[in-house]
Amino acid sequence: MPDLSTPAGGTSAPGAPDPGPCGPGTGGSLALGDVLRIADRLGVDVAVAAARADGTGPVLAHRSQEPWPGASLYKTLAALALLRVPGLDPSERVTVTAADRVPGGAGLSLLGDPVTLTWRDLLRSMLVGSDNTAAQVILRRTGIPALDAVAREAGMTSTAVGTTAQTVAAAVSARRTGGSGTGTDRDDSLLAEAASDAVLGSTTTASDQLRLLTALWQGRLAGPADTELVIGTMGRLVQRSRITSAFDHPGARVAGRTGTWGPFRHESALVMHEGEVPIAVCVLTESLEIGRLLPAVDDGIGEIAAALVGELRSSR
Repeated sequence: MPDLSTPAGGTSAPGAPDPGPCGPGTGGSLALGDVLRIADRLGVDVAVAAARADGTGPVLAHRSQEPWPGASLYKTLAALALLRVPGLDPSERVTVTAADRVPGGAGLSLLGDPVTLTWRDLLRSMLVGSDNTAAQVILRRTGIPALDAVAREAGMTSTAVGTTAQTVAAAVSARRTGGSGTGTDRDDSLLAEAASDAVLGSTTTASDQLRLLTALWQGRLAGPADTELVIGTMGRLVQRSRITSAFDHPGARVAGRTGTWGPFRHESALVMHEGEVPIAVCVLTESLEIGRLLPAVDDGIGEIAAALVGELRSSR
């Protein structure tokens, strides 16, 4: 397990947008003003980053370099790491037993009997249904250092994989040290809630997620077929009530990865319109009440993404 105080990535890779320093200001961006108004209405803290996936044009960012518990956002890295395993045959059959199962997500985590499927379908179950059991089996094959290697190539500087307890503790420590904490009592409650949670998750930042999405779309992390497999599978995400909800119309597609734990609800996605360069967008949210997970927050993530994507599309 890596030291979660140490970033997994290196410097920003060529072609990756640099969200710049984080801060509360909205500058000249109307969309960032909308983001803060939506967050205030919903009662959530928010961090965002958005840019065109080819690395050109402006970057819209708010608190984009602050570490957050990323929950299942690490699964995009896991998919890419699996496809890089030397000699791996994606069609090789793997049997998953009851002993392999961990809670969380839709898919193998809900089943009781042994199931045999391929590495490719394990990847699909992990990305489409955020299946934690599929992710555990994949990580046993790849090892966490393989995810770190993908993160370094993507230019991610503040992303690490560990148990939920570790990643929540790392994020709380970083925001206390950085002076952007939300209150000792609230942070202590988060730490207590996460203390015994051994399911894997991540710490990450909105800017890291932006770098990952742009590197993926630009084909810098995998060959053409594997890039198409990962992006295409992300486009079949079961969770449709966040960013996808804002782009459910002809001519638009979303390839996304969600992260959910406790008060945290996130999505990182490529938003694709016909004939246009995709826009990479990440929205990280934390409900101000630890146990409060309202459907309105999911809808709000879609609203926030729509505001960011709309401004970037109009700035061509």
